[in-house]
Amino acid sequence: MEYLSLPLVLREGYLSKATLEESLTYSIGLILSTRLGSLPFNPDYGCDIWDREYSDLYTANKAEIRASLRNAIDKSEKRLYNLSVSFVSVGEAQGGVHVLGMAVKVTGNYREDSEEKKYEGTFNLG
Repeated sequence: MEYLSLPLVLREGYLSKATLEESLTYSIGLILSTRLGSLPFNPDYGCDIWDREYSDLYTANKAEIRASLRNAIDKSEKRLYNLSVSFVSVGEAQGGVHVLGMAVKVTGNYREDSEEKKYEGTFNLG
């Protein structure tokens, strides 16, 4: 199966292709960066983290936020299973560079050519 690379850029009459793992990364990134309910044709797409105050992210129940992010990904990205979401240091996510915001690590499994593979990606939020 072929997957399209994001952003969609037409070069020499063709759209760039991506691997399944890259496609999962693009998909999860879109889910995490989309406010829940912002797509009129699919109001269940996205995550509700954008409805919280920035300061609330540090005082809120972390397990509740992780569950919310995991449910958003699980609902929209069916190729990934055994999904886990955890918080990581933003500096760790940026290779030691201090960046304002928070980062989440998403892990899970997916199947490619009848073989089970492990997925792992880190995403900055804010």
